Amino acid sequence: MKTITYIDGQEFDLELLEDGQVRINGQLRQVDLRRVDGGQAFSLLVDGRSYEAFVSEDHGEMQVFIQGVRYTAEVIDEHEKLLREVGAAARLGEGIFELTAPMPGLVVKVPVKVGDQVQPGNVLVILESMKMQNELKAPQAGVVTAVLVAEGGSVEKRDVMVVLGPVGG
Repeated sequence: MKTITYIDGQEFDLELLEDGQVRINGQLRQVDLRRVDGGQAFSLLVDGRSYEAFVSEDHGEMQVFIQGVRYTAEVIDEHEKLLREVGAAARLGEGIFELTAPMPGLVVKVPVKVGDQVQPGNVLVILESMKMQNELKAPQAGVVTAVLVAEGGSVEKRDVMVVLGPVGG
């Protein structure tokens, strides 16, 4: 299972493997985490080093205390990260929006064409990646000014697929 973990704002790619192994930003670590007395205390072994950790949740964020230092942590999956990136890209510009591929994949369907007027939430592209189909939607109202992909074609991460311009612009 792959997740993205933010600790005090710093991003870490985490992949839980078998036999207590965890890949953190590409580096393999041996990890054992066990809850102590069913509470918020945990015994943590990382590559043979022992730590005592205390974890609490506060408004969706985890507060982790290790060796007297508090860390704020958030764990999300790849899909949530993708949705956040698409949303952030949409907020960058008021008028023009470029829908970029959040990951490499196969273009399954492009239900819009140049000149179409779209509303927030309208599907612009259906992209298949990792055997999952993802509907990539318009974050804002606009007019399709360019469609740079075709059904059956492939894209790489960050390829521009569809461009929206302002309505009436």
